[in-house]
Amino acid sequence: MNHSDNIPSHSQGEENNQIPPHMPDARFRWILLGIPVCIFMTIFELDRALGGNVRSWAYVPEWSIFAGFIIYMNKKFTEPQEPYDDSHDPQREIE
Repeated sequence: MNHSDNIPSHSQGEENNQIPPHMPDARFRWILLGIPVCIFMTIFELDRALGGNVRSWAYVPEWSIFAGFIIYMNKKFTEPQEPYDDSHDPQREIE
């Protein structure tokens, strides 16, 4: 039995870019996975810092900043943008 028999074949140029309807897109997955991880790590580092690990005090705000960055970038990627108008840009000449 050939192992390549179990692999589904795709014709050349055919792409399967559709996300199944039950799967969230990648931007939403960052929110679903990233924010809870950042919250957990903030609490974990705070517990270590309160336990006497001085270096952990640097990581407590860091994980909160990471969570804020995930939220900020998600907002920037999901909000609609106006199309770029390049009609006022100077024309470049190719030498």
